[in-house]
Amino acid sequence: MKTIALGMTALLATVSLAPAAPWFTLTSTSIKDGQRIPVRFGGDDQKRACSPRNPAVCPCPGKNVSPQLAWQGAPEGTKSFAILMYDIDGQYGAGVSHWVAYNIAPTTTELKEGDGTAGTGFTGGAGTRANANYVGPCPPQGDGPHHYLITVMATDLEPTLAPGLTREAFLAAAKGHLLTSATIGGLFARAY
Repeated sequence: MKTIALGMTALLATVSLAPAAPWFTLTSTSIKDGQRIPVRFGGDDQKRACSPRNPAVCPCPGKNVSPQLAWQGAPEGTKSFAILMYDIDGQYGAGVSHWVAYNIAPTTTELKEGDGTAGTGFTGGAGTRANANYVGPCPPQGDGPHHYLITVMATDLEPTLAPGLTREAFLAAAKGHLLTSATIGGLFARAY
């Protein structure tokens, strides 16, 4: 028994006790993970007119302000970040891409409220509505709350991707280049 204990002590002495790498984390002062997304971050598609025959196309109640996002703990070798916002319930479960942003500098650790709407600090891809910038949640009138996921990805891609990539095209370009990611989620419905 004493020999086993001495062997374990010798083994533990050879193991490096260097601190573990920090977790890659995503936080937001705008959205609380797993909670309802405040109305101001919802879509504001005022171009839509209410139709008595199809109330699902009524204007959205939000202000289309993109949320504040902050991340930390990116792994060594990170050359750019990307952000994807996706409604997993949209189009009857087929999903809706609300925001595709990439070529974010590796020194960036935050986008402030409104940066995503303004197109500040990233190259805009193409959401489901061919939008280059943030488009807030706006599920059909009468739907229950939809689930929205915002993911920040650290990649080893140089920040030189062409603008206008769809979510699928970005993910294809990033295949084999994703280092880590972090996601927060929230719920949004028109009736609050």
